[in-house]
Amino acid sequence: MKLLNLENKYILIYRVTILIVISITLITTIVASIYAVVKFSGILAKSDQKIVERNIFEEPDLKKFTNKYEDKKPLKEKPKLIEKEIRTEQNDDTSNKNILFKQQAERLASLQKAFMEEQKKEFADLEFKTLKSQILKLVSSQKIPAVCDKYNKEKTEKICVNNKIERKKGKSGVILFFDAIDISTYSSEFYEKDINFFELQYSFVSKFLTNSKIIKLYSEGKIISPTTEAITEFYLQFSDNNALFWQKRAKNIATDKENKQIYEIKKLQDKAESIQILLFAAGAFGIFILIMFFVIFYRIERNLNTISELNTNMLQNMKK
Repeated sequence: MKLLNLENKYILIYRVTILIVISITLITTIVASIYAVVKFSGILAKSDQKIVERNIFEEPDLKKFTNKYEDKKPLKEKPKLIEKEIRTEQNDDTSNKNILFKQQAERLASLQKAFMEEQKKEFADLEFKTLKSQILKLVSSQKIPAVCDKYNKEKTEKICVNNKIERKKGKSGVILFFDAIDISTYSSEFYEKDINFFELQYSFVSKFLTNSKIIKLYSEGKIISPTTEAITEFYLQFSDNNALFWQKRAKNIATDKENKQIYEIKKLQDKAESIQILLFAAGAFGIFILIMFFVIFYRIERNLNTISELNTNMLQNMKK
């Protein structure tokens, strides 16, 4: 009986061990195979990518101007805007632009007139005409650079070959110099958002002239011509934001190129690693097959021994 119990325990341990080994090899084979397929597909190669920052054109902010006085920092020197005489060509496009510039100049000059009336100061018609002429020269001379290159060629190709727009060749492509009307017309192609320069400018000047801090600075004599000051400040901020937009765009393009290179290298590495993992999985599967064959042969041998013992016992009983 003791020998029988010992044999039963041995068989139980054997069965449990076999089940554990089979389970481990089977799970290892399945997990390793799935992981190898995923790595080979290149999905995991994107895990080491650098972040590409979202690039949005920012609108000018009045607080940036008032903060200069609050922080008591010296104002940076304003760049001299090149004043160009408006040419009255017969070209319809130029004529339309001249009309729009004149309308904008009158709108902005009217804000100054309302401001002076609010301050209870005289503002003669001659002063209004002079201011309107100054504003017209100012707004018509303001230029905003934009880049034509292979990365936006699909959307901007027709615009970039327009000889009516001032241009120069740059390192990465052609640089166009848009006026206020051009930037509003072509903003969606270059900035992926609609920018209405005149409306933004008008809104900025309006807020500028109704701001309590600006009114105080004017009364203290720190601002002489608030409208031209507002127009210049708007243009400076717009230009700075435009430069930041193109700088960030260039940085994002460089990052995107680097990410593609990293991805391709990582993809090749992952493919090589996936082959090694598949070999490991094949080895684990081979072990699983060997164990299964061992179990099958063991069971067959055990059953044959049992049958042989039964036959022997039957023969012995028959002899008796």
